[in-house]
Amino acid sequence: MKSNVFVFLALPMLLFLSCNNDDDSVAESDRSQALLGQWEYEAIDSNTAVDINGDGTVNVDLFNTNEIRQCLKDNLTFFSSRGPGEKNAFSINENGLSCGEVPAFQNVEDDRYELINNEIIRFDNRSDWIIVEFSNDQLVVDEEDFLDGQDVVITYTFKRS
Repeated sequence: MKSNVFVFLALPMLLFLSCNNDDDSVAESDRSQALLGQWEYEAIDSNTAVDINGDGTVNVDLFNTNEIRQCLKDNLTFFSSRGPGEKNAFSINENGLSCGEVPAFQNVEDDRYELINNEIIRFDNRSDWIIVEFSNDQLVVDEEDFLDGQDVVITYTFKRS
């Protein structure tokens, strides 16, 4: 009888513990606040194979190939609030690997942005980013671009750092 009680008590507990909630997506209403902070590249992909570096090889994976210099893939992206009534601040910062134009740990780009309908990040000086996925630790956005003589959609995957 004791073993039956154990099964009846342990089984629900095991089932409860084995459930994993993988849905840590950020609610649309919380995106503006969740966007704030420091992000680093996790992946950069193109919807069409391109040859950015001119080596004769085309790739869709721009992050794990030599299409983009390592010193650019090392950059950090920052979203920060500027207060009520003002557009928020956006910057890209040279991390430890400088490309030479800007010293390490200095901004290579500064811009302002606003979040439109919780799905579009609209910048003052760069193309819009369309939010594809947004979780507590990952942000995936699409940006239309013109690379290697063709219109492409670049998908940036960031992880919170």
